[in-house]
Amino acid sequence: MSSFTSPAAGSHASPSFAVTSPADILSYVPHALGFMPEESLVVLTTSERRLGATLRVDLPCSGTDRLTFAEGVLSFLEGDTEADGTLVLVYSGQEWQRLTAPPASDTVRALEAVLGAAGLPVRAGWHVSHEAWRDYFCRDEECCPWPGRPLDTVTDSALNAELVYGGSAFDASAPAAVERTTPFLRTEFAATGGTHPDIEDAQALAVARCTGRWTDEGQFRATSAVWDAVLEGTPGIDVAADAGLAGFLLAAVESRTVRDYLLVSACLGSAAALQGAAACGLLRPSRAQGKITPAVSPREAGPAQVPVRGDLPEALRAALDHGATSSASEWFGQEEDPDALGRPLDEAARLYGDLLAGRYAGTIEWARVDAMSHVLGRLARVAEGESRAAALTMAAWFDYARGRGSRAAVYLDAAERAVPGYRLARLLHELLRRGGMPAWARTRRTAWTATAGQSRGTAA
Repeated sequence: MSSFTSPAAGSHASPSFAVTSPADILSYVPHALGFMPEESLVVLTTSERRLGATLRVDLPCSGTDRLTFAEGVLSFLEGDTEADGTLVLVYSGQEWQRLTAPPASDTVRALEAVLGAAGLPVRAGWHVSHEAWRDYFCRDEECCPWPGRPLDTVTDSALNAELVYGGSAFDASAPAAVERTTPFLRTEFAATGGTHPDIEDAQALAVARCTGRWTDEGQFRATSAVWDAVLEGTPGIDVAADAGLAGFLLAAVESRTVRDYLLVSACLGSAAALQGAAACGLLRPSRAQGKITPAVSPREAGPAQVPVRGDLPEALRAALDHGATSSASEWFGQEEDPDALGRPLDEAARLYGDLLAGRYAGTIEWARVDAMSHVLGRLARVAEGESRAAALTMAAWFDYARGRGSRAAVYLDAAERAVPGYRLARLLHELLRRGGMPAWARTRRTAWTATAGQSRGTAA
């Protein structure tokens, strides 16, 4: 698992406060990550005397090729083009015996060789245990007394005091950091499912009406329009307050095609995502041309379908009608014809696939991603079974997109508890285990930052 943070493009690499001692650097790391690392390797890039990107990866397990591991670490850091050096911290509970090599020494030696050859020499390093910290490279016990300095010296550092005074805080671990803000991930919370019969009824109705139709052109565009209305914060649309809407959204994410489309749509916008889905051949002509009846409308339910409580707001009906009746032909054409965005269809298909695979290196609509993550959190609170696993796995993918693999792993664990063996969760977990990170998260220009999505309001 890995986590990677980078300053916003155009900003100074270092924080605005002074870093004057190793204790300051050690106090900065958990604030930068949001949690205290455990069994981790943390690498910070430097530019002259400024700090840059912060990377945390799990310490490699036995049998891992250290050179390959070090090359993987370098691949993360190469996006910080202003860096001229690195700092290395090893967080480990493994006992460091006196007069012996420090924990993970073979890993650090490989890292020194690889980073040095790439022009990012390791300038200093420290080992942090549960009780103390010590210079990783110093063997002079007069300079670096054994067994090290107590962790209180980090807590009491001037920089830590300044960060805390400024409102910064961190949690004891990555799971604690995620669960503090998303308590619905906890096992005991998930066990209380089945307490939202109105949403369950609406979801069952949407499944009954849309099974086999999700990839019809008209229905697909209508579904996209609903999600757009939610993400854009359309007045009168509130996932938390509308059972019919929540039920439909939960039913939609159970469709693998819709789920994957929403990942692309959140990152690139629905126009590019619709073109990509069509170019990939994922959609099929609607069974009936003309106006598509919104599949989530409870007023249209036949006598054999499950009744739902409540109704959809007029604003959502308008969004559905607009999305369903817009001409789908503008998204479909001959193989070599350019689309409405001026992009050939083969390029649109490649863009769609590259985004899902993490190979896309362009800009991401971070405000839209943040809004989608917020909506998925609301849905996961009231879902169970496959729809809960889908919402949690999508939320994990968006943390992966932000370069926060440690947080993504917590969501994936919760998805596995909801549906053991859930395929997308397993695949993403394996990607994170291997240290995967999307191309856009590796460069300061395109990576997510905490302020990346503030230009747009948060959706329901």
